[in-house]
Amino acid sequence: MRSGWSLYKYEGQWYKQKFVEAILSDNKLAIDIAAEEGDTVTVTAVSTDGVTYKGDYRYREGSYSNGEVSLERYRGPSGDILAGEWQEAGGPKGDWILKVNAAEG
Repeated sequence: MRSGWSLYKYEGQWYKQKFVEAILSDNKLAIDIAAEEGDTVTVTAVSTDGVTYKGDYRYREGSYSNGEVSLERYRGPSGDILAGEWQEAGGPKGDWILKVNAAEG
């Protein structure tokens, strides 16, 4: 598993959270992020080209704040950056940046 952080913008303010479980390949993204309220947000997305990922995010505790994500992948020596946006189903949207650290070992 790979670690990293999530940085998302909601109502004009940025929020940062760390994560310790991420899977990232050329065709799949899966990340579990610990939310502030003790809940977990799971981001899952797929890609056909290893660059553009589309999918969704879901809260485990039944929150209605579930929605879609669209991210672009940028590779670097210390890991990958995925930048794009989230959009709550029928509601607000905002910017989202995910940093997935390089695999250890």
